[in-house]
Amino acid sequence: MFVDLEIPLTYETVVKATGNFNTSNCIGSGGFGATYKAEVSPGVLVAIKRLSVERVQGVQQFHAEIKTLGRWRHSNLVTLIGYYGSDEEMFLIYNYLPGGNLENFLLERSRRPVDWKMLHKIALDVARDLAYLHDQCAPRILHQDVKPSNILLDNDFNAYLSDFGLARLLGNSETHATTSVAGTFGYVAPEYAMTCRVSDKADVYSYGVVLLELLSDKKVLDPFFSPYGDGFNIVTWASMLLRQTRAPEFFTDGLCNVAPLQHLIDTLKLAIRCTEEQLSQRPSMRQVVRALKEIQP
Repeated sequence: MFVDLEIPLTYETVVKATGNFNTSNCIGSGGFGATYKAEVSPGVLVAIKRLSVERVQGVQQFHAEIKTLGRWRHSNLVTLIGYYGSDEEMFLIYNYLPGGNLENFLLERSRRPVDWKMLHKIALDVARDLAYLHDQCAPRILHQDVKPSNILLDNDFNAYLSDFGLARLLGNSETHATTSVAGTFGYVAPEYAMTCRVSDKADVYSYGVVLLELLSDKKVLDPFFSPYGDGFNIVTWASMLLRQTRAPEFFTDGLCNVAPLQHLIDTLKLAIRCTEEQLSQRPSMRQVVRALKEIQP
């Protein structure tokens, strides 16, 4: 345990709280494993991420890596409370966030009023998380799977980055709809997909795609793009509209009515810079944080 919950936790009590990893308690799944909601004591909720044992290089490496991850604390990183690891079973214990993930938030956006301040705050929270992982952790941590389902929200729509550091722990893994490298198709930087060489600029690319999804009502590989042909996605669509001075068409309905158009265009340009093909053209996450602060609502 890295955090004292002031209740005794054992392997048996954690597994029992998940209903023996019952699908009814599953709140998400991805390339690194499935996550379960668990009430380990009356009123004490945690999230349990069950890892695929066969993907871990070895129990000793697992313990070493998790102890490194458990040291890091940031206001918008999901807190790693503790872990369990053996040859047969491995899981991580995180703080439970009741607001769901950003993927569901985006799917349900039509049910709530458009709020530029909220969207900007989510973008800034995630940017700060990545800047912390890239610049302040030693050894520094590359996320390698930045996408909306790995961004969790609390009831006040504060955003928290989850699954950080797991790509290195589990090695090259596949997720549903993925390339052969760690990461999810559409969010993976082109150079990473082609060479399997990862850098912080690959996280920057993935972040840029998420930022584009925040601003529009389209997914990265939306059916809307199919008439444009293969290889056309939200990145090429954003670049095309900006080039043709049609930027207002990019933004989700109502956003231009509640935010200064120049602020939106500046944010769109920032997202496109993050997704430039040339690594040298992409900003660092620290520079992204600085740019977003200058566009503060």
